Amino acid sequence: MNSFVAKGVSVRLGRVQALDGVGVALEGGRVTMLAGPNGAGKTTLMKVLLGLVRPDAGAFEADGAPTAIDRAWKRRIGYLPEAVAFSDNLTGQQVLRFFARARAVDRARVDGVLEQVGLAHARRRAVRGYSRGMRQRLGLGVAILASPELLILDEPTAGLDQEGLSVLWGVLEEWRSAGRLVFVSTHDLTLTERRVDDICVLRSGRVLVQGTADHLRRETGLPHRVWLDVEGSTSEDRRLHEALLRWGKGTAERVDGQLRIDVPPADLLELMRLQSEFPEAVRALRVEEPTFDRVYETLLEAPGP
Repeated sequence: MNSFVAKGVSVRLGRVQALDGVGVALEGGRVTMLAGPNGAGKTTLMKVLLGLVRPDAGAFEADGAPTAIDRAWKRRIGYLPEAVAFSDNLTGQQVLRFFARARAVDRARVDGVLEQVGLAHARRRAVRGYSRGMRQRLGLGVAILASPELLILDEPTAGLDQEGLSVLWGVLEEWRSAGRLVFVSTHDLTLTERRVDDICVLRSGRVLVQGTADHLRRETGLPHRVWLDVEGSTSEDRRLHEALLRWGKGTAERVDGQLRIDVPPADLLELMRLQSEFPEAVRALRVEEPTFDRVYETLLEAPGP
C-alpha cells in the first residue's frame, strides 16, 4: 500500500459530533502525525481506521481504489494503543508468540522483534517484572510483528526513556525506508515534530490543516528570531542598530551583547541584505524558527468553524 485517503468521515456519538467531514491523506514512506486538543476527535478517528467505530459517512481509498474497513483491511495494519496491557504471568516471548499465532506470523520472527525493541535480554521475564517503558516497547513489538503496511501508533512516546525513544525512532525510519505508511497520534509535539513528515491538526472534529511543519509555520506567519553577535562599541555597530530601527520591519533589542530581532518570514532575506552592509559590526548570525508548540497554539487560537 503506497497511499491511503479518508474522505468526509463523520461520526456522531450521542449529542456530540465527534468527527465532521474529516479528510486525511497518508503516503508511503512518510510519517504523518495527528495532533489536536482533548476532545478534538483523534481517538474517534483512530477507532474508525481500526474498525472499532463505524462512521455515519465517509469513504476510504487505498492506492487510489475504494476500500472498506473490514477484516481484510485489519490484516494490513498494526496498532499500538495508548495504554498497553498484557497478562502479567506471560513472558515477553510468550506474548509475542501468542500474537504471532493470531496473525499467522512465522514464529522465528519473534526473537528478531524482541531484539529490535530492546527486550531480548528480558524475553523470558514475566511481564509483571517489566517497567512501563518496557511494556510500551513490548506493545510496539506486537504492532510491528506482522510487518504491517500501515502502522498506527497512539501516544507511542508514553513512558519511554532515551533508549526506548531510540527504538521508536528506529522503527519509524524502517517503515519510512520501506515505503510503508505510519500514522501517529500524540500530544508530545516538540519531541515528535522532527521525526515526522506531515502533521494533521484536528479541532472540534474537523481538520484545521495538514502539511509539513514548515507549511504549518508559513500558515501562521509567526516571526523568526534572529540573533546578531555584534561588537557592541564600534560606530559601525551603532549605525547597524540605527538602520534596523529605521527599517522598522522587526523589533530589535540588545540582549547580552547581541541584537535580537523578531522578523516576519517574508522579510528575512531583506534583513540579511541589510546586515551585510555592516560587515565589521556582525561577527555571527543565528536564526531561530518559531517552536512548533507556538505554531500549534496559534493554529488552535485562530478563528474557524
